[in-house]
Amino acid sequence: MPHYDWIDDGYFVTEKRDLSGIRRVLIVTMLLNFLAMGVKLAAGLLTGALSVVADALDSFFDGLSNVVGLAGLYAAGKPPDAGHPYGYRKFETATALVISFLLFLTCWQLFQTAWSRLWQGAPPDINAWMIVALVISILIQAGTSFYELRAGRRLKSELLVADALHTRASILVSFSVLIGLGFVRIGYPKADPLFAMFVALMIAKIGVDILKENLPVLVDRAAIDPSRIAEVVRSVGGVESFHRVRSRGPGGSAAVDLHVRVSPEKTVQEADAIGGEVRRRLLGLDGVSDVTVHLEAQRTADADATDIFATVKHAAEQSGLTIHESWAHRTEGRLYVEVHVGVDPHLTLGEAHDQVDGLERELHRRLPEVYEVRTHIEMADRQVEEGDRLPPDLEQRITHEIELIVGQMPELAQPHNIAVHRNRNSQDGYYVSLECMIAADTPVSEAHHLSKVLEGELSRHLEGVSEVFVHLEPAESAL
Repeated sequence: MPHYDWIDDGYFVTEKRDLSGIRRVLIVTMLLNFLAMGVKLAAGLLTGALSVVADALDSFFDGLSNVVGLAGLYAAGKPPDAGHPYGYRKFETATALVISFLLFLTCWQLFQTAWSRLWQGAPPDINAWMIVALVISILIQAGTSFYELRAGRRLKSELLVADALHTRASILVSFSVLIGLGFVRIGYPKADPLFAMFVALMIAKIGVDILKENLPVLVDRAAIDPSRIAEVVRSVGGVESFHRVRSRGPGGSAAVDLHVRVSPEKTVQEADAIGGEVRRRLLGLDGVSDVTVHLEAQRTADADATDIFATVKHAAEQSGLTIHESWAHRTEGRLYVEVHVGVDPHLTLGEAHDQVDGLERELHRRLPEVYEVRTHIEMADRQVEEGDRLPPDLEQRITHEIELIVGQMPELAQPHNIAVHRNRNSQDGYYVSLECMIAADTPVSEAHHLSKVLEGELSRHLEGVSEVFVHLEPAESAL
């Protein structure tokens, strides 16, 4: 079962593997392979049997592959770090590929030796000691292969499994030598090299099998069946949809990456809880050690405008601009976005246009589905403006006119919190702010329209007004 460690600003998964157990199996296997090599080499040198010497060379490569495996295992056993958040497990896979190369090298050397013996050279001097030596080496190699293959599957190590297959190939080499020598004994001297060539082809096939098993890991082929992942994700409540499901890594240590969409009405905490449950269940799959869940809001027809407005606001903030108002509409199938942009009033017109033009370009980049972005430049003074109260009689008369105008709009009622102030920098004008009541079940779009209508009526009827601000509040009952 994986556990989590903390590095800098994020979690990474450390897979609990019995690396010392794998290392111990490799050391035992290496010693047994060198023992088999010693037995065969002694018999070959004493009898002059070239095929037996070649078989000893094959056992030497078995032991050498164990040495390479130990070196690769040392690298693979390093814990994940900031530079290698997935760890160093692929070094073990790369080492398995080195073993496959050694298999091909052994195959080539055996084939060359057999080809040479086929056309020239005297048959070996066969005696009982040679047969005993080969039988002993075969028994050693058979026990070694069985021990290593069983341990490799138990420890989920592709390195041990690949090396066990290599050892199994060496058993076939020894059998071919033994059978070939039997045919030589009864008068068929060419049987020895012919059997050796056949086994060379079998060794090459095993090398190809190792390549087929380990190359997909290095090229990030899907490590987990996507249908298994989909079945788990669909079982989590709150998941609206998911996409970009990916997995990678060696067997028993796969990393899963996917995007999960939840309802846009969910809070951040609720969405995070859904993502956490998806992650927990996927980590329960056999062979999965790391899961990354990217949360997104589910896109619907109703949510398109919300997505657009959020993008507009974020792009404006990045450009140092303020959005006063924005809306989207479709005309003849084309999507248009209208944006009222607030700029620093101290900028020149040319500077303001450059900033807003940059915002338009950025919005076209982020929203390629939008046909045209139309911007309207407004002032966005971040300073607090000072305002003076008007004379009481003038303020009372303006308040009375406001109440009369609101009374002509049946959808609105109870104008209150009416404030009338003159701008300190503009003694000839004043601004008005007020609040009105409106039915609570009024759609937002209609309420927005009514506030704009009232602002327009007040601007038209109130002489000297420079700006009007209307805020609508819901009434508990219909008016």
